[in-house]
Amino acid sequence: MTVYLDVLLLSNLWADYALLLACARLTHTPMNRRRGLLGAAVGAVSALTVLLPPLPLPVCFLLRILTAAAVCLTAFGRRRLLRQTAVFLAVSLFFCGVLYAFSAVCRPAGWYLCNTVIYADLSLLTLLLGTAAASGISVLWARRSASAPPGCRLHLRLGGRDYLLPAIADTGCTLCDAFTGKPVIVCPVKALADWLKQYPDPETAAASCKGFRMLPVRTVAGTALLPAFRPDCAAVISETQRAERPADVLIALSADIQTQAVVPASLCT
Repeated sequence: MTVYLDVLLLSNLWADYALLLACARLTHTPMNRRRGLLGAAVGAVSALTVLLPPLPLPVCFLLRILTAAAVCLTAFGRRRLLRQTAVFLAVSLFFCGVLYAFSAVCRPAGWYLCNTVIYADLSLLTLLLGTAAASGISVLWARRSASAPPGCRLHLRLGGRDYLLPAIADTGCTLCDAFTGKPVIVCPVKALADWLKQYPDPETAAASCKGFRMLPVRTVAGTALLPAFRPDCAAVISETQRAERPADVLIALSADIQTQAVVPASLCT
């Protein structure tokens, strides 16, 4: 079979980028798009091993592990590299299992497997049109998901006292705790002034609660560390449903927002 390098590299580029997106979502890790594409490019270059003579299976596995580490190092950096590599390998193995099952059942023509790399004999035009169609569907889905969410309010119980705060449902808020995966609601310091006045600073107040930690937050303005904790009780009240829904969340305190708490839109629907 003739192997075309442009098809080989481009198909593996998009496949590796999709695997990195899945890895970032599963590990609750933000990923810069440029670094993600660069990491996917590293993985795409490793697909050139399909052109080598068949290698022993242990050597192929070692190359896959080294490649996964290089891809994750490029996309995410050194922090939690072992964890990211393990998740990336797990997702890759699942993806490969699906392809193997498909090839075993359907036996498609034009598939070539060598050194754990699968090459599909597609025309460049088919690959480009498929990529454009998938990108268009992703954009339409993102626009649909970005429709204006309903308003809401936040009900908190702290130290035996109840607080009802105005809130805004933010579709761009995907902040999660890296350890538990729980969503994080960012509350303004001013809105909880009655509770905070008995402590010297917000960090001390948060440290008096369960699950205290300093949460790294990245926004368009830069990065920051916010004190976060588990409240005694939290619930989101949707203005459309008029119902109070308990929420298993963490609360992060910020002095940069004024009066409204920032709630992930998924908690208001």
